[in-house]
Amino acid sequence: MQQIIISNLFIIVFLAGTVVSFLINQLLEFLDWRAERKSGGKLPPELADIPAASCFNTEKLANISAYKSEKYKTFIPSSITGLAVTLCLVWFGFYPWLYQIICGWTGQPDGFANTYWCAFLFFVLAGIPESIVEIPFSLYSEFHVEKKFGFSNMTLKLWILDGIKSFLVSTIMSAILVAAMIGVLCAAPTTWWIFLTAVLILLTFVLQVIYPIVIAPLFNKFTPLEDGELKNRISSLMEKTGFKASGIFVMDASKRSGHSNAYFGGMGKSKRIVLFDTLIKQLTTDELEAVLGHELGHCKLHHILRRMFIMIPLEFVVMYVLYFIAQSPDLYSGFGFQIAKESISSAQFIGLFLASMIAGAVEEILSPIVNFGSRKDEYAADAYSAKLTEKPDALISGLIKLNSENLSQLLPPKLYVFWNYSHPTLIERIRSLKGSRK
Repeated sequence: MQQIIISNLFIIVFLAGTVVSFLINQLLEFLDWRAERKSGGKLPPELADIPAASCFNTEKLANISAYKSEKYKTFIPSSITGLAVTLCLVWFGFYPWLYQIICGWTGQPDGFANTYWCAFLFFVLAGIPESIVEIPFSLYSEFHVEKKFGFSNMTLKLWILDGIKSFLVSTIMSAILVAAMIGVLCAAPTTWWIFLTAVLILLTFVLQVIYPIVIAPLFNKFTPLEDGELKNRISSLMEKTGFKASGIFVMDASKRSGHSNAYFGGMGKSKRIVLFDTLIKQLTTDELEAVLGHELGHCKLHHILRRMFIMIPLEFVVMYVLYFIAQSPDLYSGFGFQIAKESISSAQFIGLFLASMIAGAVEEILSPIVNFGSRKDEYAADAYSAKLTEKPDALISGLIKLNSENLSQLLPPKLYVFWNYSHPTLIERIRSLKGSRK
């Protein structure tokens, strides 16, 4: 196997980004675990005068702390092993070795068909080592941690079937994406960053349309919500806000997990409202109405549309940066690839792969920025729901129950929230909702 060039700038950025991201996550998870050990078992004063908070009894508070502790114990060996595998794959030249093997099967990239098979096999096989290493940690998390706290209803047979389905779906999606990528690279070797970004955006929209009606049913059963008060309430909210959907469906989430959620999926005629069956069991009709009002808030306040207007231009910028990096011969040689300068144009998919690895290694520093915007939108959606339903107390009690049922922490450290939380904490959301009533 070809070894990397340690003095190479791209290798330095990759290694530094990977290690720094690892250390940041280790520090944050430790602070979070330590904070739960100190504050766990105590009911925050903001919840003292709320009847719904009675669910946080001594046993529940102890379970929240124990659940966090179990997840932290799993995180440590999982993250260390993940880091070791990532570094070993790069350090010992696994990727150039794999590329040489595949080129021996398919021949050097030259023309669409040959380049397609070379790229497709490379992308599929390159991810196998890390996927294999993740299996024991996934099994432990599912069949020990999640079952210990009453969340997992998974059987080994179902877990294996889910894995096979996920692999097949991802392989099919990879085949389509690689075909689009190679087609663009071959047709526009110097401007592919423009067309590839456009194609990826288009495929994202297509996936939004087909996911609810093609992919999601492979894993779960979706049945129309029965006629009754809940359906009437939701339909009334939709009419009041002008939101149109193809239907309101209940997903059999309890088949796998006790965790609960609701989401709006699809686009156009495939748009639908999905409620986990666990959510329906846990919340009252008023609380469910308030939670759906929150989700409607994201739509009516144009949060999704605004993010699109931000992300689409950003995706073009990022793809150009990846394109620029992929033109450098030092990128390939640094990671141990023996690709001549004149052959780079036919092997740019390798450059895109390596540039994406470098970007992934340093993207951790962007987490606080992305999550800050997301938390701001969550506050706005809460306020919208309270105004729409005129039941802020129902939303508060619903959030409390969801926090309790999912054993979510009540007082995570501020730094951890700032860095990792896409939603405000329960206490922060309650303060905001109480403030909106004044």
